[in-house]
Amino acid sequence: MCTVGLGMGRIAGPAAGAASTMGERIPSVSSMHDRPADVLNISDNSLAGLLDAAHEPILVRDLEGRILFWNQGCEALYGHGREAARGAYAPRLLATVFPAPLEEITARLLAEGRWEGEVRRRLADGREAVIALRWSLGRDASDAAWVLETGRDVTEARSAEEALRRSEYRFRNVFHAMSVSFWELDFSALAGMFGALRARGVTSLRAHIAENPGFVREMMRASQVVDVNDKSLQLFEATREQLLGPVDRFWPPCSEHVFAASVIAALEKRPHYESEARFRTYGGREFDGLFTCCYPREYLPQGATLVGVIDITDRLRAQEDLQRVQAELAHAARISTLGELTASIAHEVNQPLSAIVTNGEAGLRWLRRQTPDLDEVVRAFDRMIGEANRASGVIGRIRTMAVKGEPETARLALGPLVEDSVLLVRRELTVHDVALRVQVPADLPEVLGDRVQLQQVLVNLMVNAAQAMAGAEERVLAVRAEAQGEGVALSVTDTGPGVPPERLARLFDAFYTTKAGGMGMGLSICRTIVQAHGGEIVAISEPGQGASFVLKLPRAEPAQEADC
Repeated sequence: MCTVGLGMGRIAGPAAGAASTMGERIPSVSSMHDRPADVLNISDNSLAGLLDAAHEPILVRDLEGRILFWNQGCEALYGHGREAARGAYAPRLLATVFPAPLEEITARLLAEGRWEGEVRRRLADGREAVIALRWSLGRDASDAAWVLETGRDVTEARSAEEALRRSEYRFRNVFHAMSVSFWELDFSALAGMFGALRARGVTSLRAHIAENPGFVREMMRASQVVDVNDKSLQLFEATREQLLGPVDRFWPPCSEHVFAASVIAALEKRPHYESEARFRTYGGREFDGLFTCCYPREYLPQGATLVGVIDITDRLRAQEDLQRVQAELAHAARISTLGELTASIAHEVNQPLSAIVTNGEAGLRWLRRQTPDLDEVVRAFDRMIGEANRASGVIGRIRTMAVKGEPETARLALGPLVEDSVLLVRRELTVHDVALRVQVPADLPEVLGDRVQLQQVLVNLMVNAAQAMAGAEERVLAVRAEAQGEGVALSVTDTGPGVPPERLARLFDAFYTTKAGGMGMGLSICRTIVQAHGGEIVAISEPGQGASFVLKLPRAEPAQEADC
């Protein structure tokens, strides 16, 4: 390697006095032919030029701290010009804060010949910077000591490290202090399992899981719990050591599909996944939880992920209680609606009963003739059977509305639903002399819902509309349905006096009514039912121009085979 002699006689500051040297003496150019080929001869002026041209801050000072040399890198970093720096006391000029007393650092420098460390310095513009220093001790021909200093601005790096430390500290605080069970999982072993599948020609994990359900449990056993927070110890009733290890111990079979879906979400590079699932504590007790999974991009290649579990057992129980109360309230409302429709029910039942009696009497007369007309008797009996079926249908629809039971969700066509609802209110419409117009396209998309509940909404709206038009000159009730975006819109419109603007916003409030004997629950229940079906109901009205109630329901997804 090359040996470089550093002559300092021409760059020493005023305090250096006469020309001095630093390092070994440099042979003259005339003697270079006598030196080995690997020794480089650099003059004092050339050396000063090299140091001055360096981008790194380089300064030379004596042991007391007076600056003897100040290069362009120092000017760029610290902001002080060369003339202002030369001869100045470096610690004072730069307001240097050392990590230890300067006397101790100097003693170590003298003993070891070098020192490295970080200091804080104030720049010429007043900013503070963190500088990583390297000091090297040298002596000139008269044995006077000097120090060669190189520096590097690490302010941004240290700020980034400090921010990272604070972030990790906050994360750890949140991780352990939150009232949510947090798990840190390592599923790097799954990469090898997926690689083996690809080698066997498997291209779809969903399809493979559908054909091999046991593979989900294998993935669970390969996924390791590496850390948990304090809430996890409480929720899963175990110590930290008991929770570490394979995750499959805490997933009952009924939740395997949720675990599989979370893995597929990670493979599809989704940022997170969330679902409700069933979990098992260390002691074997099962509970319902909200499962959330986060896939940080920077850690996903290493197979790291963060999982959160929230106990929602009480919430689900409260939802079940609420649904039961709503079902009971809806049942009471249906009974109330049927009470208002008593005349219509009697009329609907009396008509087929009267027809049965008439046809029965006619049949007997045909039989009692001297020559019985059996053909007429058969036709009379056929009419009797038809009227009896009609009466049975009316009773069945009424009974369905009145029976108390749990909601049953199914795919529904709106056409038959509207027809059945119209049959229940036909007498009410006749009493109020209301003309009915129904426009429901046959090719309308199906909706997903409970037939009885949606029928209750329609009956309530049509009865309200008929009663609202009691004093109107023109009484027309229009029921229309149309596809609208991702759903279906069903409207019930009347030609009554309309709803005043100050009342329109409160129509769906519980116990608010515009009827003298009303309970104020009908429209409130209607809104609850529609919202439970994932839809919404709105009222539109202009005073004197009638009112329109619009139900917006999401269309049912196309029927397809289940896919994991």
